[in-house]
Amino acid sequence: MKASVLEIIMFVIQLLSLVALVMYVIKTAEMAEGTRQSAQAMDRSVAEMVEDRDQQIAPYVVAFFDHQTDSPIFDLVIKNTGRTAARDVEIVFSPPLQTSLKNYDIENLAFIHQIIPTLPPEYEIRAAVDVIENVLKSETLPRQYRVKITYTGGIKPNQREAEYILDLNIFKGILETHTRSMTDLTKAVEKISDKIEELTKSTNESIRPF
Repeated sequence: MKASVLEIIMFVIQLLSLVALVMYVIKTAEMAEGTRQSAQAMDRSVAEMVEDRDQQIAPYVVAFFDHQTDSPIFDLVIKNTGRTAARDVEIVFSPPLQTSLKNYDIENLAFIHQIIPTLPPEYEIRAAVDVIENVLKSETLPRQYRVKITYTGGIKPNQREAEYILDLNIFKGILETHTRSMTDLTKAVEKISDKIEELTKSTNESIRPF
């Protein structure tokens, strides 16, 4: 009888120990999962901080055509609008950049033909391309280019890439407006000149001695 009671007590103790062990394992697993999730959340937070900081100070190299209405020439502009230097800048045009200007080897411009080692913040490289009217009236010269720019810089060590579509058709309306404005101005000046001539003639006739 005594042995049976002792066995029961030992069995209960073992059972309680087993339950405690199971609960310990479960709690340990929960703590491990919580720690893993906390570590992942911290990693995401750090990654987001790095991404935000990178976006704030990263170099951003853009390409565009610039045309002033008081000039017949349009320029190609490569500019770093970011806050840190862009390095190893490579520019690829598709199709290759072309011009109607004679004796102007635009394809071999240094900053197009070669890699730009460093492009400081807010720095731009500008080069004349062509007479805008020549391109818009041409049946052979491209009016649209795809430009791919690759470079490095900023916090992240990986290569950055950007693509732009440069469309010269956007200047067509501006050119027509400018042409009309100049035509209207010329006509207005001619009218004023005629009025002055008539007034001068009338004045001369009125003061002619009898």
